[in-house]
Amino acid sequence: MVRMQWRMPSGPVRDLVGWLESAGCVVIVEDFGPMTGGGRVDGLSQWASDTPVVLVNNRAPTDRLRLTLAHELGHICMHSAQLGGDPEDEANDFAAEFLMPADLIRPELHDLSIGKLHRLKRYWGVSMQSLIERAYRLGTLSAGRRTGFYKTFSARGWRASEPLSNELAPERAQLAERLGQVLMERGLDASEVAAIAGVAPSRDHLFFMPRRRLSAV
Repeated sequence: MVRMQWRMPSGPVRDLVGWLESAGCVVIVEDFGPMTGGGRVDGLSQWASDTPVVLVNNRAPTDRLRLTLAHELGHICMHSAQLGGDPEDEANDFAAEFLMPADLIRPELHDLSIGKLHRLKRYWGVSMQSLIERAYRLGTLSAGRRTGFYKTFSARGWRASEPLSNELAPERAQLAERLGQVLMERGLDASEVAAIAGVAPSRDHLFFMPRRRLSAV
């Protein structure tokens, strides 16, 4: 539904951040730092008055960041009020359909192999593990084959760090930076812009200041 409303072309989503920002969503890139207790947070989202805001962790590779962005978009679209289902499952389903529409990707998810997963990852801009899960849920991959892929991934160290992620075109947030530049061109200094944005002026890395790429660090 969102893709239709935004009049997005069919197929893979290119420049996901650009689509989010064109719809009025502010995307903020931050280093979340090391997590304690083995946990990891890749993204957060909320409404700030009438503006949706997504905060993403720039420590994640591009394919994981794209899935996080689509996941948080699902929360923004569906969870301004509690609907009754599991919000995380609903956001995961939303992200999968948004990035890998069933009617388009299902024919490509038959007879999967490592080589084919590599090709599909490059084309769709999503992780191989996301493709495996999509195939399993769409019924084109058996439970046994799914388990087999994950055993192979574990043996090769791909569960934590997949190959090819650095070949994907990095996503880049620009809206917050542009807003900051406009305000500074009108005579405001960084601390005044920080006050308007509602962030502490003493922070070293303000999201409206130098350009930053959504890619692993």
